[in-house]
Amino acid sequence: ESLARIFNTILGAHMKEFFPSPVHDLVEGIVSASLNVYNTCLAELLPTPAKSHYTFNLRDIAKVFQGIMMADPKRIQDDRGVLMRLWLHENHRIFRDRLINMDDRLWFDKLCQDQFATCFKSPFEKIVTSERVMFGDFMVPGADPRLYAEITDMDQMRKTVEGYLEDYNAQTNKPQKLVMFLDAIEHVSRVTRVIRQPKGNILLLGVGGSGRQSLTRLAAYMSEMDCKQIEIAKGYGKNEWRDDMKGTILKAGEEEDNFLALCPSLENGA
Repeated sequence: ESLARIFNTILGAHMKEFFPSPVHDLVEGIVSASLNVYNTCLAELLPTPAKSHYTFNLRDIAKVFQGIMMADPKRIQDDRGVLMRLWLHENHRIFRDRLINMDDRLWFDKLCQDQFATCFKSPFEKIVTSERVMFGDFMVPGADPRLYAEITDMDQMRKTVEGYLEDYNAQTNKPQKLVMFLDAIEHVSRVTRVIRQPKGNILLLGVGGSGRQSLTRLAAYMSEMDCKQIEIAKGYGKNEWRDDMKGTILKAGEEEDNFLALCPSLENGA
């Protein structure tokens, strides 16, 4: 009850200030659905040796509401469907992206779909009509401010990201030959979403050569940030780590630069 009261107060104040009255009644449903998902994940998705990262805390549910409040109210206005899809998208980014196999992902999809009937009183099939639900702030290159909004045109999104890649390759001495298929673009979108947030950080896991570093550098360029890569070689230890961290913190504090610190692992270079 206390969590519901806290998040109802936070989200309710945000909605009253920035959104028209026809969508204010969604606040209670968004909070209830979010708490249902969080509490169910906490009870059902328990950590095991193969899933040691299946640990959830209040920071996770707070990130869901942080993501919802990043969205541009002018793009949403009184469209209830967009708000519901935004809720779904943020839960996917916080919880679903952490799941390691298809069985867990399908279980989570069913959990989210159930919330549409119980909390939103709307059929899932009518609200979510496409395979991918995506939000991002990169569809208008050079925009100021960068507006976090729903992306519905996948072809236009691919062209936009390919344009970013061409511009990146034109200004670097290490061009990246990437094929921007939709799954790769979705990974880039995940990174841009995280690094636009205060103190945003993300752990990318995968086999070597899967494109984690390349896509992260592209995401930094799309977000108009410098990408500072910490070079880890044989013999790299605590003293070298402290020196790198000192330089990174000084750059962020003294120069007030927005940049992305990319820390590869020693074992597989990603």
